[in-house]
Amino acid sequence: MTKVTDSCIGDLQSSGSNKHTRDHIDCPVCSQALAVKYQNVSSHLSFSEAFDLWISSKIIRTEGIASNARYISSRAERDLRQYARALEKFFGKMPLEKIHLGHLREYHRARAVCDKSAGNWDNRAGANLIRKEMQTLIRVMKAAGVWTPFLEENFGQLQPVENDIPQALTPDQQHTWLHVAASRIEWQVVYWYSLAAFQTTAATNEMRGFRLGDIHLAQRIVQVRSEGAKNKFRIRTIPLESKEVNWAFERLVERACRLGADGPHCYLFPRHITRDRYDASAPMSVWGLRKSWDAVRQATGLHNFTPYDTRHTAITRMAEAGVPIQVIMSYAGHMSPKMQQHYTQISEMAKRYWGRAVWGGSRMLNNTGPQFEPPRFGPQPAHSWTEAVNWR
Repeated sequence: MTKVTDSCIGDLQSSGSNKHTRDHIDCPVCSQALAVKYQNVSSHLSFSEAFDLWISSKIIRTEGIASNARYISSRAERDLRQYARALEKFFGKMPLEKIHLGHLREYHRARAVCDKSAGNWDNRAGANLIRKEMQTLIRVMKAAGVWTPFLEENFGQLQPVENDIPQALTPDQQHTWLHVAASRIEWQVVYWYSLAAFQTTAATNEMRGFRLGDIHLAQRIVQVRSEGAKNKFRIRTIPLESKEVNWAFERLVERACRLGADGPHCYLFPRHITRDRYDASAPMSVWGLRKSWDAVRQATGLHNFTPYDTRHTAITRMAEAGVPIQVIMSYAGHMSPKMQQHYTQISEMAKRYWGRAVWGGSRMLNNTGPQFEPPRFGPQPAHSWTEAVNWR
């Protein structure tokens, strides 16, 4: 393949041609597309300049025409840009060809302790995040041809850290959270979000990624599309088995429509642009619920409860009811071996409790069933889920 030089790129960009030639022979538009592919090879570019060119080669420009054609998913693009913002605080103006092993090791240290003399980061980063940031830098350096065999042999990535098991609310805490979130109109989106997450096990990025076309209230199902997963076409179908969760999704769909959603491609949680402006073509940011969520945390005293913990709480309720891990995973999707073991242990403990209650000691089954007090698994507060829904 012929390498496109900088001078060729300049000639193509200055030509102003925007039409294809017949049969695309000596076609300037196609040559421009080839030029874009190779613009990021210059080793003298700074990291910021090189990243902008590199990421642009991963995106198809559709000039305002709706299309889902992409080289990388929108989620992957957002993540890469986030990693690049952190890298720019250290490498921003440094030419790629000047980056050496010492810079890479120092980035590890400075990022881990948030050394502001090295980069103006807001917070310290954990090993897993630093690994993702460095992988982004390496991809850009490889595209520029400056990732040398010496760096490949001597650079050592940080060891990955398996995240600790997130916290789950107890049934009483879950009741308190729902009861308080339902008590004020300015918190109602937190209430609807929580009801939906508690009964679908959807993770935060999955909740934010729901589109109106994924919600099928007539069939009482939602579809979770695992964007960026190894199987790009994997879709989890989750049944909506209670009237409360159906009610919550109905309210969320109504809210999305009020905020500008007008078709199945629009997001269930539109992105907040300004005070009264939303963009239903983009998903809510990770901070979209922060203000109201923090207010509910303050009111309940559950100061460490995060939106992600709704997923763990939901899975824990299922495990406490003795649901087999295979069924839990059909709801929740992929989870690490450590998480699988954790939920399996909870499920096995629940099944053992029921087994002892039915067959343990001198208790025997009779025509009226086992005579014992059932365990208090799952949310069994002073008032029911339905009462929480109506208590607004």
